[in-house]
Amino acid sequence: MGTHQKAPASVLSTNEQLSNYLEAHPHLVGDRVTKHFGLPAGQLPFLFKVLSFQKALPMQIHPDKETARRLHAEQSDVYSDPNHKPEMALAISSFKVLCGFRPVADIARYLTCAPELYSLIPGVIVDEFLSVASSSPSTRERAALRNLFSAFLTADVREVETQLEHLVRRYKAGEEMKEERDVKDELNEMYPGDSGVFSVYFLNYLQLEPGQAIYVAAGEPHAYIAGDIIECMANSDNVLEAGFTPKIKDISNFVSAVRYDPAPGQTRMFKPNPFTRSGPHSNGTLVFDPPIDELAVMQVVIKQGQSEQHPGLGGPSIVIVLDGQGLIQWTSEDSRGNMVLERGHTVFIGQGVEVEFLADGADLRLYRAYVEVD
Repeated sequence: MGTHQKAPASVLSTNEQLSNYLEAHPHLVGDRVTKHFGLPAGQLPFLFKVLSFQKALPMQIHPDKETARRLHAEQSDVYSDPNHKPEMALAISSFKVLCGFRPVADIARYLTCAPELYSLIPGVIVDEFLSVASSSPSTRERAALRNLFSAFLTADVREVETQLEHLVRRYKAGEEMKEERDVKDELNEMYPGDSGVFSVYFLNYLQLEPGQAIYVAAGEPHAYIAGDIIECMANSDNVLEAGFTPKIKDISNFVSAVRYDPAPGQTRMFKPNPFTRSGPHSNGTLVFDPPIDELAVMQVVIKQGQSEQHPGLGGPSIVIVLDGQGLIQWTSEDSRGNMVLERGHTVFIGQGVEVEFLADGADLRLYRAYVEVD
């Protein structure tokens, strides 16, 4: 849901691309948003998605702006735009994910108890990493982690497959911790022989429940394993893949663009806050506001027979209804009206437009992605 050229949204009544409509009606995006982000006419700064998957999506990173501009200039057929792609994912069912590097002490522990992984990396690199991991935290951690992860990603493919076979036999014999054994077993069944299975040793494994969210910075390695999520990101489709994919893996660019920031998985999670600008009788809106200028997401839950008011925002937004039915009423300087809402409906709301959501036939649950510029 958005204006990216690879999958642009359209106006339902006319089938006109949303980007063309917004270009003809620029006040709906607003000058402040357009100028702040340097947007071409008709473009939104965010891209809004609902994902449902039971097979792991590729282990990947999204480039920062500098890397995205370079990749787009060099390979525009692969990297379709020059923008970065930080993102957030909000669980609407149980959601399994690998995200960000584990603390170096945790990775070191796995190295010493996983001979299959140890054997794939030159001993001098392993020894240096273990030395760094056993000492006090220092600036050497990121360099040591970069060397270790790079060596793993560039290891001989046949040797990786051989060592993965050894690993599978060992964890099926019950010789590993149950949680790690289960997730590796699951990934190996999805992608037999894929080197990405070893990424469990490097990346934090999280299982989020509905209402929990993570933030994925540009360059942060991650792999969404299974679940249903609301996803919102900067308006880009750039991705560098290194595992769980039949596509060509761009390992050299992946290694150079990775964010080497080891930390516990919980540091990637963030909590929502109440939407304090709602009307006097409104309390059903939570705001998930990650450290990304281009976006935030509201979760709106309204009991049957009740309503929720939102004042005009300082930027455009898109709503998707996940459950229930009801009505949206709007008021702006030049128009007012209403529209029926049902499961699966999506609605664009221009900047400055006041809206009220009403749940009539059943409880109403919707999500609203938006951007504001102070």
